[in-house]
Amino acid sequence: MIKKISRKQFLSDFPEFPQTNYWGDELTHPEVYDNYIITLQSKSAKGHAKLLGIELTKLITSFKTEALLFLGETKTPWLYQSNDYKPVKESLEYLSANKVSKSFNGALKVDLNDLPEFMKHFFWLVRCNASLPYFNFSDVGFNIVGSICQYGNLHLSILNEETDKVFENAILHTKFEMLDGNNCYEPFSKSGAISNRQIVV
Repeated sequence: MIKKISRKQFLSDFPEFPQTNYWGDELTHPEVYDNYIITLQSKSAKGHAKLLGIELTKLITSFKTEALLFLGETKTPWLYQSNDYKPVKESLEYLSANKVSKSFNGALKVDLNDLPEFMKHFFWLVRCNASLPYFNFSDVGFNIVGSICQYGNLHLSILNEETDKVFENAILHTKFEMLDGNNCYEPFSKSGAISNRQIVV
């Protein structure tokens, strides 16, 4: 199940959730215990999108939460940018089918049962729709804050020592690997460019 939560209500419940203004010079972020960038070995972006949902669900299950909460860093709506590239178009249709309107800029609460399918679509939005804000997610207990970048890597901030210990054990039971050098790059094209990545001008 995917549940919508108004932006105002969500930020009232989670005032430290990452937020920025449109100019990027004001940022709200919780205090962090440790940061990680983890990646998956995939042969294609399509395969990566599917694997990311499966492996993230495995990882998050260890944190004993029933859902993940997703919210953009700015007030830009989820469906702000259209895109005719088939995977992105299908992702926009997926959100619409889950009653996300064109004006909705609040949070989405995604049950773990729905997370693999959600992440498959979420990956394409982040990868190709460059005019959307950064989207972050957290567990319901607010022990982690994470995001995926356009290259498909998972950027994870652990907010306390106890959760860090859980993470260090949990990652061993997934296909995630620590990213060497902590530098993200495009793994699916020789040129380094992301095919069908667009921005609203």
